[in-house]
Amino acid sequence: MTITRALPMRFFIVAALFFLSGCATMNLDYEEPSVELVSFKALPANGFEQNFEIGLKLINPNNFELPFNGISYQLSVAGEILAYGVSADIPTVGAYGESRFVVPVSASLLGGIKVIKALMDSQGQDISYQLKAKLDIDIPFVPKLTFTEDGMIPLGQKPL
Repeated sequence: MTITRALPMRFFIVAALFFLSGCATMNLDYEEPSVELVSFKALPANGFEQNFEIGLKLINPNNFELPFNGISYQLSVAGEILAYGVSADIPTVGAYGESRFVVPVSASLLGGIKVIKALMDSQGQDISYQLKAKLDIDIPFVPKLTFTEDGMIPLGQKPL
C-alpha cells in the first residue's frame, strides 16, 4: 500500500475518532417531558366506530424547545381497551413551557361494549382509566418517550 492510498484511510479514521469523542463529551442535560390527560369529549358516531377527542398537556422542563414528529396512544377504561389513535400534528413545546393540544381517538363497537359492561359492573363507583402513549421527539439521539398515565373517572355519588 502506497502512502497516497493510506493517507485518505488514516484521515477517515482520525475524523471518525474526533466525531465519536465529540459525541461522548456532548452533555445534553435532558429531562423527560410530562404528559397529562386534560379533557375527553365524545363526537358523533360513524357507523360501528365511536370517535372522541382527548386533550393532552405537554410540559417541557428543559432549557431548550422540544419539537415532535408525532404521537401514538391507547386509552383503556376499567381495564378494557376503549380507543386508540395517532397524530402527526403535535406542536413544538418551548423551553420551560407547556403546550395543550387535542388528538382524535376512535373506538370500535366491540371495545365500547366491553367498557359499557365494565361501567355497569362498577355499580356507580369511580372507574379507572389508563392512557399509554409514545411521543416521537424530533431531536437526534433522543429516544422516543413512552409514558403511561393512570387515573380515576369520578362516577360515584357526590356528598350533599
